[in-house]
Amino acid sequence: MKDSDTHTKPTLAVNKYLKPQPPRREPDAEEAKDAYENAHAVSREALMLEIRLANGEMVSFPYSALRKARYLPQGVIELRFFDGDRVIVEGKNLLRLHDSITQHRQRFIQEGTDIERGLKDDDAVHIDRILIMEAEEEQ
Repeated sequence: MKDSDTHTKPTLAVNKYLKPQPPRREPDAEEAKDAYENAHAVSREALMLEIRLANGEMVSFPYSALRKARYLPQGVIELRFFDGDRVIVEGKNLLRLHDSITQHRQRFIQEGTDIERGLKDDDAVHIDRILIMEAEEEQ
């Protein structure tokens, strides 16, 4: 036996079957935001659903007052509240949004712009328009 043979590092048999781990990288800002919102949504239910309109106006509705959430595959979600208020959401790929609303996990919904719509993937949720109809306006 040569002296150089005794200085080789032994190889464990299990290392042949383990996959090498790719180097870790820091997530970009959008990935970090998505991960935070998903983790936060899983950690607890939201108390209110905030509606953010394109003009900057924000209106919040308590989830405890949500009476009905209807999804229409044509790209519409209708939310009805016990006090008679209604919120109509129009857009594309809204099924996942509907699911998170019915689970009281969606913290806010926001109207998008045409530019944002063009930049999103084909299967991404996009809200074109939100209409808020308060009970006193409907009478």
